Amino acid sequence: MKKIIILIVFSIGYCGLSQTKTTKDSDFLISYQLDYKKFITSEANLSANTLLIVTSQGSLFTFEAMMNLSKIQQEREITIADALANRPPFYFLIKSDSETTVHYEGIGSDTYNFKEKLNRVWELINQDTLISGYSCKKAILNYAGRKWSGWYAPEIPIAVGPYKFHGLPGLIMNIKDSEGVFNFTVSEIKKGNLVTDSRIENYFVKDGARPFETIDINEFYKIRGKFYKMNVNERLQYMNRDELAKPTYLITDLNGEKVRVNTQPKTRNFIELVE
Repeated sequence: MKKIIILIVFSIGYCGLSQTKTTKDSDFLISYQLDYKKFITSEANLSANTLLIVTSQGSLFTFEAMMNLSKIQQEREITIADALANRPPFYFLIKSDSETTVHYEGIGSDTYNFKEKLNRVWELINQDTLISGYSCKKAILNYAGRKWSGWYAPEIPIAVGPYKFHGLPGLIMNIKDSEGVFNFTVSEIKKGNLVTDSRIENYFVKDGARPFETIDINEFYKIRGKFYKMNVNERLQYMNRDELAKPTYLITDLNGEKVRVNTQPKTRNFIELVE
């Protein structure tokens, strides 16, 4: 039996946590615009909206599109139309406390999480600039194969930033890598009276009760690297490797055009520059 599907790989997963409401004045909702190059061969930048929620328990960082999925799935079952309308460039969510991060990410039909220490070694630079009306100071960092330069605002005394960039004496207002592949810039800061959803499954498109698999960080990067070097046909086989009866797919894009499943994929950029 043939199945007609749209060529979009969604992340799935399950983690049974409860919804949390926060109303403290120390809570922040910080929006960052991410300008990025999705593929190594890309010339022009793309943009996406990301969000950082900061509470007394820690922080949560992900894409605005995944926050939208969370809101929908608190109320009803998600539809294909919902998923198509809320597609981030990458499917990951980062939860952090004062010492560690937990990285949640989907690879094909699997979802993983791993822990990472927040022992960032920043070099503070004697330079100043103004960003969104805040006086900011400069710092640089070598992290995951890339050199990063960031600007932080000491007058906002929270040692957090986008993704896993924490540990400076003030909110990170802008951070970018030296090659211009990823660039995060604050676009809005809100304070207090936040409602956050701590059910991690709600931020992902799920297909049942598959749990996140806890995995070693190096093993995760190996699996991710292997998956994104596969062509479409190889990815479908990998995603259905546990099925007894292998389905036959007619793959189409969003316009209904047939997709060449054996074309080799472009090499993708990730924040971590790992082999």
